[in-house]
Amino acid sequence: MKIAFINDSSERLGIASIAAVLQRHGHDVDIFIDHQHFKDENININWLHNIFDRRKQLIARLKHFNPDLIGFSSTTRTYDWCCNVAEYVKEHLDVPIIIGGLHPSFVPERVIENKSFDMLCVGEGEHALLELLNSMEKGSIDYSIKNLWFKKNGNIIKNEKRPILADVNSIPNPDMDIYLDSYSYYTNSYVVNTTRGCPYSCSYCCISYSQQLYKNEPKFRVRSVTNVIKELQEVKYLNKKTSKIMFNDTCFGYDINWLKEFSIEYAEKINIPFFAVMHPNNITEESIAYLKNAGCKSISLGMQTWDKSVRENIYNRELTNEIMENAVKLVKSAKMEILLDNIFDHPGSTVEKYIASMEFYTRCRPTRNYFYRLHYFPKTALSQNARKNNWITPEEYDAALDGKELRTLRFEPFVDAETKKNDRLFLQLQIFFIIVDLVPACVTNFIVKRKLYRYLPTFLSPAFLTIFRTLISFDFESRYFRSIMACRYLYFIKKKILNRFAQKI
Repeated sequence: MKIAFINDSSERLGIASIAAVLQRHGHDVDIFIDHQHFKDENININWLHNIFDRRKQLIARLKHFNPDLIGFSSTTRTYDWCCNVAEYVKEHLDVPIIIGGLHPSFVPERVIENKSFDMLCVGEGEHALLELLNSMEKGSIDYSIKNLWFKKNGNIIKNEKRPILADVNSIPNPDMDIYLDSYSYYTNSYVVNTTRGCPYSCSYCCISYSQQLYKNEPKFRVRSVTNVIKELQEVKYLNKKTSKIMFNDTCFGYDINWLKEFSIEYAEKINIPFFAVMHPNNITEESIAYLKNAGCKSISLGMQTWDKSVRENIYNRELTNEIMENAVKLVKSAKMEILLDNIFDHPGSTVEKYIASMEFYTRCRPTRNYFYRLHYFPKTALSQNARKNNWITPEEYDAALDGKELRTLRFEPFVDAETKKNDRLFLQLQIFFIIVDLVPACVTNFIVKRKLYRYLPTFLSPAFLTIFRTLISFDFESRYFRSIMACRYLYFIKKKILNRFAQKI
């Protein structure tokens, strides 16, 4: 059987994993990219997007492939995109469409109502889709497959969930070649997961709600070191130009014994510089020594906020400011890059709290600060508390369930007449935070003391500045993202120019 996965502009390890399982059992899998040129989460320039829009070519390729099933994998932030593309595909092809991923797993009752989707996968999709394609190959769909919901004769069939895949070592290595073949270029980087799930339960994180879907099952599963090294050895020998490994786990090295074994094996058999995302609780002198030995060049830490009350009472993150600051010092002392992830807006934000946080950033001096708006993911503890406490309206909560991004920040006191003034000040502070690591500490302190951040021009949007910082920065992660952006745009600009030239000839 043939299945076509339609993908946004980012590589999806979930799709690559499912593809590996399906292909191992004889099914034909291909991926079709909507490259979203000039219209993605960071860049939105409609007139340029219209020039480079390739959805017509996507449909032509789909028709040539002639799939038996079309699949989408959706996060909450890509759900709108999935709906729009699926509707466009439905207008041109009479092929059943299935959607899976985090967002459909959280709100299946809403997603299945979308007329463009015929089936839905709740939870992990490897075995569910394999059973689905096997049944289709036999001539009729099995409507009793666990994890899958179906539309049939005007009714919705809701099957129960199957247990999670406890042995993650049993899953074949993700087939990342499907992305290489589709993109027709190579970025010299490789992304890998060593775990599934997360040992923590931060209230704002979509992964924390997935733990509620599987209350009596392991919430954190770790691949063996041997299994991870085997995958990376294959990559190293097949793609000899690979120069960066990006570990995409939520908290790499959570198990110190695993990290010790990994350090030895990776240094001996792989020895490629790598980037990892870690939790501050897991940064110790011992873990840093293992990471240094393995060849880690850059670590990203989820700080989220230096406000202890917000961190513990709203975000459900149990760690102290001392642990966070010490983690930064340990990483810097090992001569590794340190990137800090922060949620910039949260309920009860005040100017004073942000300025207090600025003192930490000025003192710590990380390689790079990242600031993100708080996103209310469906059914997370944060979203439900936000609704109960009237931080968001019923309409806004309903919009969050449909994947809409909310812009709800208001500084205290929450006075309507102050809304416009507060929003401007919020933007100015956010801009200041994005550029603060470019400025000497003495200058930062002078700006804070004199409140000069109030004069920063707000036409310099945080999104623009973040992209600009990525373009001019030379840390490990910035170079990785820059190479992706360059390949994504330059290849197709070149291709479009060559096509125009060929037409004239």
